[in-house]
Amino acid sequence: MMGLEQKDWPLMFELTNKVLGSGDPEYQTDIPEAERGTGAAARLTAMTGFATMFAYFRERLEERRANPRENDLITLLLESEIDGEKLSEGDLLAFCFLLIVAGNETTRNAISGGLQVLCEHPEEKAKLLKDMSLLDSAIEEILRWVSPVHHMARTVTADVEIRGKTLKAGDRLIMWYPSVNRDEEMFVDPYRFDITRTPNDHLAFGIGEHFCLGSGFAKKELKVMFQELFRRFPDIDLAGPPERLRSNFINGVKHLPVKFTPER
Repeated sequence: MMGLEQKDWPLMFELTNKVLGSGDPEYQTDIPEAERGTGAAARLTAMTGFATMFAYFRERLEERRANPRENDLITLLLESEIDGEKLSEGDLLAFCFLLIVAGNETTRNAISGGLQVLCEHPEEKAKLLKDMSLLDSAIEEILRWVSPVHHMARTVTADVEIRGKTLKAGDRLIMWYPSVNRDEEMFVDPYRFDITRTPNDHLAFGIGEHFCLGSGFAKKELKVMFQELFRRFPDIDLAGPPERLRSNFINGVKHLPVKFTPER
């Protein structure tokens, strides 16, 4: 969708891991091994990822200015106007960065986390394999259960009281998505994984003006992936414990060993 050459896709994967998995020693490849796992290593890894990503997209922006493309998000951003003004260079780079990082990290972790939870609940997996029309509701339950983003920070804009707690304008607060998606007042038996759950008003994509721009596309990705995965490998199962990303922001799975019968 962004028109990036396929040869650059592995680089986008690598840099996304550096930025969002900066605290994980596995992705601190630019740091001497003896220093990995420290706060300084995490900060340097994130800065390296940011700088390399922004430099890459600065080149892509120059290319599109010289040779605009149709159906290309980078060209679209360059041509967009708000109240008659073009986006600034900083805004353009931030948009490109957001679309690449948020557009791949969350979706791939929802897929891997979804496969993990389905394998850990074989009765639900069997129910889905028997009736793939349940896939849409299964995806909603996967999103609720996995909650690929742990939290997001917000700044209070006006004094308000919520359940006896006074919040002042300017206060910073953290919204924990795994917690809200297991709210006993919103979900019946919230700690039960149920692919037929309805209603399922989870907040994995946020809410209001901050609702995820790519939510519809993300659901389509998950749907196509699980349709094809279970069509080809219906007996896929875990072959060992998952190795999780060391992060308090992304609920990520780095490595998920599986076993299955190959296609014939």
